[in-house]
Amino acid sequence: MTTAETRALVDIPAELLPLISLPPLEVLSDARARGAECVWGGEPLSTATAIDLGEREETDGGHWFPRACRPCARRAVLVARNEHPGLCEQCADDSIICKTLRSLRALALELRR
Repeated sequence: MTTAETRALVDIPAELLPLISLPPLEVLSDARARGAECVWGGEPLSTATAIDLGEREETDGGHWFPRACRPCARRAVLVARNEHPGLCEQCADDSIICKTLRSLRALALELRR
């Protein structure tokens, strides 16, 4: 594996996945819904370059498997990081001790590499 291939492998912790907003399934192509293309940008993905965004379940019981390219995943994590303090009671009291905010910051830094 080359450095570029190993660099793309980032595991997003399960507790952070719900904080990352995704496009609605009904507007996505089949390739984006099954993870063959970036859920946001549409770039083709491979197992070496894809960031897994977790299996998602729809209200009808169907499942889909969004994945993203590294730059799009980082942008989405940054949005989640910026929105989190306004939704978190701990952040309102003291954002420095919020574990979720620290995890989002660390993930954004990891995706920057």
